[in-house]
This record gives sequence, C-alpha cells and structure tokens, in this order.
Amino acid sequence: MYRRKRYGESQILNCPFCGSLAHSKNKQGVPVCSKHKERELANLKCICGEELEVRESKWGAYFFCINCGNLSFNKGMEANPQIKQNNQEKKEIVIRSDEVDFS
Repeated sequence: MYRRKRYGESQILNCPFCGSLAHSKNKQGVPVCSKHKERELANLKCICGEELEVRESKWGAYFFCINCGNLSFNKGMEANPQIKQNNQEKKEIVIRSDEVDFS
C-alpha cells in the first residue's frame, strides 16, 4: 500500500553510539545525540582492512576508503560493530532465592 511521505519523514537519523534519535552533529559531521556530541568516530576499518575516513557532503556523512572508494555511512557502520558494543553498559542483577518476583 502506498503511503505519501510527509515533511520530515524521508530521513530519520540515529546516533551511531547509542541508537537514539540524532539531534546535532559532532566535529566530524556525523549526526549524534546530545550525549555523544563531543565523541568522535576513530579507528574505523573497511571490509578490505584499510582505515576509513569520515567525510561530509550535502547529503550527509559517508566514509572513504583508499582501496574501495566511497562507502555509505550505514555500510561503514556495519563493518564496525564494536562502536555500539563499547557504549552499552552491562548491568549486574543479583537474584536471591527468597525473592518471589524478579524481573
């Protein structure tokens, strides 16, 4: 079923560090949330093993590899899953045997 696009629905930007809605850009031009505005993407590797350089155009941020050329932002982030894994905090839950309801 066809649904007409409304203003502002064509592109939804998410923060590469936490996945929340991106409101602003950092120094590299990458859309990020307000918590990660000072943080930068560093040590990103391409699929071929070379380093990725973050570039910005009028259509948004993208990556450049010396061997592969230009890569979309999403493909570059898929090749580097460690960025989101480092940001997730591990929460330790202690459950005692006398607790009836635990979640």
